[in-house]
Amino acid sequence: MVAHNGADYLPATLAALRAQTRPADVHIGVDTGSADSSAALLQLGLPAGSTVVAAPDGAGFGAAVAAGLAGTGPDPAGPDPAAQGPAGAADQPGAGTPAGVQDWIWLLHDDSAPEPDALEELLLAVETAPSVTIAGCKQVDWNNPSKLVDVGLTVSRGAERLTLIDLDEVDQGQYDGRSDFFAVNSAGMLVRRDAFDRLGGFDPALPGVGDDVDLCWRNRLAGHRVVVVPTATVRHAAGRDGSPSSATAARKSQIHLRLKHAPLWKLPLVWAGSLLGGLASLVLSIVAKDPGHGLRQLAATVTALLRPRQVHASRKQAAKTRRTSRRIVRALMVRPLDVLAYRRSLLESLNPEHHAVGDGTGTDARGGQQPTGGSDDFAALAAPERGWLGTGPVAAALVLALLAVIGMSDFLGVPALAGGALLPVSATFAEVWHNASAWWQSIGSGYPGPSDPFGYLLAVLSLLGLGNGSAAVVVLAVLAMPLASFGAWLAAGAVTQRRGLRLWAAFFWAALPPLQVALGQGRLGALIVHLMVPLVLLGLLRATGSAIQRTGPDAAGDPAEKIHKPGINGIPSWTAAAAAGLCLAAVTASAPALLPVIVLFVAVIALTLGRRGWTVWWALVPPVVLALPMLTAAGGNPRVLLADPGVPLAFEAAPPWQQLMGFPVAFDASGGLAAFGLLEPLGNGPWALVFALLTAVPVLLLAAAALFLQGRGAALARIAWLGALITLGAGWLAGHIATAVAPGAVVTPFPGPFVSLALFLLVLAGLVAADRVLPALAAPGRKAPGEAGRVLPVAAGAIVVLLAAGPAVNLAQWFLPQVAGYAAAGQDGSGSTPRPLADFGTRMLIYPSEVRTLPATAADRGNGQEQTRSLVMDSDGSGAVTAAVMHGSGTTLDQLSALYAARTLVGPLFDAAVAEGDGAAAAVRDSVAVIVAGTGVDPRPELTRLGVGFVVVRGTGTAAEVLARQIDAVPGLAPVGPTDAGWLWRVVPEQSGGEGSAGPVNGRVNLFDHEGNVLQGLPSGRLEAGGTIPAGNDGRILALAERADAGWQATLDGERLEATDAGWFQAFKVPAAGGDVRVSYYNPWAVWIGLVQVIAITLTLLLAIPIPSRRRFTPRRLDHIRTTGLDSSADELQLAAHEIDRDEAGRRTGGGPADAPVLASAGKEAQP
Repeated sequence: MVAHNGADYLPATLAALRAQTRPADVHIGVDTGSADSSAALLQLGLPAGSTVVAAPDGAGFGAAVAAGLAGTGPDPAGPDPAAQGPAGAADQPGAGTPAGVQDWIWLLHDDSAPEPDALEELLLAVETAPSVTIAGCKQVDWNNPSKLVDVGLTVSRGAERLTLIDLDEVDQGQYDGRSDFFAVNSAGMLVRRDAFDRLGGFDPALPGVGDDVDLCWRNRLAGHRVVVVPTATVRHAAGRDGSPSSATAARKSQIHLRLKHAPLWKLPLVWAGSLLGGLASLVLSIVAKDPGHGLRQLAATVTALLRPRQVHASRKQAAKTRRTSRRIVRALMVRPLDVLAYRRSLLESLNPEHHAVGDGTGTDARGGQQPTGGSDDFAALAAPERGWLGTGPVAAALVLALLAVIGMSDFLGVPALAGGALLPVSATFAEVWHNASAWWQSIGSGYPGPSDPFGYLLAVLSLLGLGNGSAAVVVLAVLAMPLASFGAWLAAGAVTQRRGLRLWAAFFWAALPPLQVALGQGRLGALIVHLMVPLVLLGLLRATGSAIQRTGPDAAGDPAEKIHKPGINGIPSWTAAAAAGLCLAAVTASAPALLPVIVLFVAVIALTLGRRGWTVWWALVPPVVLALPMLTAAGGNPRVLLADPGVPLAFEAAPPWQQLMGFPVAFDASGGLAAFGLLEPLGNGPWALVFALLTAVPVLLLAAAALFLQGRGAALARIAWLGALITLGAGWLAGHIATAVAPGAVVTPFPGPFVSLALFLLVLAGLVAADRVLPALAAPGRKAPGEAGRVLPVAAGAIVVLLAAGPAVNLAQWFLPQVAGYAAAGQDGSGSTPRPLADFGTRMLIYPSEVRTLPATAADRGNGQEQTRSLVMDSDGSGAVTAAVMHGSGTTLDQLSALYAARTLVGPLFDAAVAEGDGAAAAVRDSVAVIVAGTGVDPRPELTRLGVGFVVVRGTGTAAEVLARQIDAVPGLAPVGPTDAGWLWRVVPEQSGGEGSAGPVNGRVNLFDHEGNVLQGLPSGRLEAGGTIPAGNDGRILALAERADAGWQATLDGERLEATDAGWFQAFKVPAAGGDVRVSYYNPWAVWIGLVQVIAITLTLLLAIPIPSRRRFTPRRLDHIRTTGLDSSADELQLAAHEIDRDEAGRRTGGGPADAPVLASAGKEAQP
């Protein structure tokens, strides 16, 4: 008898052993380092003179048996079969023992209590069948003997240990006809001693689950029989620990058995198939919202596959005793179709189709009938039900949508928006996706490196816009405020169920300056962050089980009966963690500078909450894998990891105290308000400061009050404050790191996303306080007598009025200038405005635009097979000219690159300097200088190398007209005239000799002779190019209008062309022979990182898709049933996997569990 921490079961097991009708001759007890009284129980419970052996702690069942049998007979390692004479001689009963006496070993676990006639029935079975060397018992449940656990064991052809017993199957004698079976359970196993010794005992590589199957498997291969004796019954507490390690051990055993018993030639296939099976198990577990089980199964698979020594030793031992073909044993295994039918039966038992929630009326009421007879029965019946929960968010969204449509009526129906940091998005989804996934940046003269993660968000917007990303951006801008309100409403529901507070949170969040500034300045990334922050924090709260439980419909608002549902009451939710991860990916792609803050914040939550925090680690997977390409490319310039998406736009960051109040852009605290000119006659007061205080102070006071709360929500408030301060500090630090260069200034990360995240954390803390404070002040039952009884409700009303005033004045401050234009007039410095009027950075810089920002002719050639570039120039009227090389239909938002924007920034991280551009930038400057100077110098040689086929001057003012007249006289430029996108000239190729607007143009890829003359252009795509070139003279080069980089490759009829140094552009030496030329760009990181991204995002999407709760943990439950015949419900597994630390502390101290768990140490705080 082997015991390990079995003190709860040993007394009954030992009593059953003493009650045997045929007692055992010798009793041996083995204790494997039990921490309880198991060893003492064995000493006292076994017959006098019995041996009790102490095995090492953690020793498996096989090692314990070997320790107990040591010195009681032949060497357990067994004699060498080669020395036993003819094959089969040693297999006869009684061989090797005196006078034919045969020893038998009866193996018992500490939790396997045999029925009184069990041993007698086993001996009777083996005495009548001398070829049987192993016999086993029928296993029934320890607590419910009518419930079957197993009647013999079998395996699938994949070595799965199976019982073939249905869920909750009752013992009605239906399996009493079983005899010969593949294997039997080691609990109650009777094995002939000589056979056991020759087999070498249990396999030491299988210290737990599966050792019995392996012993019987080898026994079969040795030519012996294995039978189950249904009349011999054992009560067995199978799988009593319920720990995940049992399923892990079963998987490890399964893989080991596959490798051990497979033919040698099949080993590579079995190895690869097992690894793929582990990956498939992970995917299925993710779908079932139990990735922990899938990861453990995969880890067990990999561990078993990486034990070549153990596998070799096990195969060698099995080969020594094998006497029959594997085919004979294979015939005893369960067929695949039968395994599928068994699994289907188990699934139907786990997830019955008739399962219903509630009473079938569609309500979510739980439980059965409620007792009646109370005095409030009729009052409860007469009380009307509360209104529809969605009334608040719908009303808020409608109001805000109306304001947005009126305030941005100029944007309705426009094809695109531009201005500030915003540009149109490429016209098709394919173009957006190419720009998002490419590792060569098609902007200017090209630049090596991966695209910004924000490109994938633009691809999603393009997909939602049915391929029209610009239209999706217009819709997003117009609906930003209602969308923000809806997200805040949802997130507020995680900390309060009071609809008034949730409605206030919706309006407050939709009216805040970070959203208005992002909208007005075209900062699409900051806008998306503001929309996503509430959803991120909601996901994290639910991922850790920290969201509050919805209250019942009773008027008193008492909490409903505590339910075990992922996301609340301390039960973590993998689905919420995955959803939070997807939202975090959107946030960090929109504001990459937030990634370090997010990682730190999530790590603090995970480490603080212990087991409840395991789920939030998954929330870091999507943002980290999305940032992987930039992480690999940022080694030489780490500032690119912090750059905002969009056109670099200079700003003046607000000081920290203004950011704490919710303002990302600095304002003059002593100034007036651009939106409220009526206040100016009242005096030159600091109206801007008054406005800021009215907006932020009520929320900050409530959030500060939350720090002094005890009990529910207190820990959340403290973590929210900590997160807010860290976020604002990180924003201040990031404000000292230059990430891009704008005209006349260097640009740092915009503080708007930091302010949004910090402010919503404080909103959550404020909601916690308001949920506790306001009812305490206003509730009639808690009023103080006399004067205090009148003051408290008044104070509550004043707080409500102040809270409502903030969103109201914020919306007015944004709305009035949009319809009246007063903000713009006030900032023009007119004589009627004696001092600055603050608009808090919300003035509209964006304007309606076309998706195509180049003239149609230039756009057609830019998107054609020439891939012609356009040199676009702007004049500011002072003589200064800025220029840029544009691709396709014009530079789009998805073409912008943080790597490209930061290419000229050098020096220390906090002390950047702007360096001179490289050769490509110099070529652009030289070309512009030649064109603008009007000296008669031909600019075409440099323009040809740049791939420029058109010159565009934007603008319609006097400065543009003057510049246009100068360019008309430049040789080689054929005037086309004014267009809808500016003045246009065609660069006439030098070899064409023609003028006009419809002739050939310069292309991206050209073949030059040894003197630098263009011989021909090659058809080209965005990256690849190819075509046929004729034979010619030596010295030719193939040149690309792209910066030189080692990733460019070219072939001629499949043979690699040698790259040559021709200057700033990429060039290849071309031999005299002609043929088919192919040009491409290759980065070794692209495929592997792309594969990691696809796998991680796909798994996260699978995990984020909700499923019915009864289907959760299905793979784990199936594994448990297949190996033990017992089942645990999804709720039981949920509770076992995620025990609430606070409740544990309460039970240890004799108290009850605390209220709904809310983050961190909520359970360790004193209740009020």
